[in-house]
Amino acid sequence: EAKKQSAMEKEKADSKKKEQETKDKKFKDSMAKADELEREGKFRDAWMKVPEMTEFPEKADEIRKRKSELSDKFSSTGLFATEQPNV
Repeated sequence: EAKKQSAMEKEKADSKKKEQETKDKKFKDSMAKADELEREGKFRDAWMKVPEMTEFPEKADEIRKRKSELSDKFSSTGLFATEQPNV
């Protein structure tokens, strides 16, 4: 009985670890895509690719910071920008 219980706990832990790895990979892929779009000058598209804080609450500060940086860039060069970008 103890061995069975131990095996179940191990399986449960492995499942949780695999789920977390999948979630981390999804987060990293989304951030990498946002970085790529930013390099192309597509700030609004990059902002859209940054994952939502509700999906990754443990990374909320990082997501908030990234979205803020990107929104500053696209609002300063957007249609209603008051200043012209230094080109």
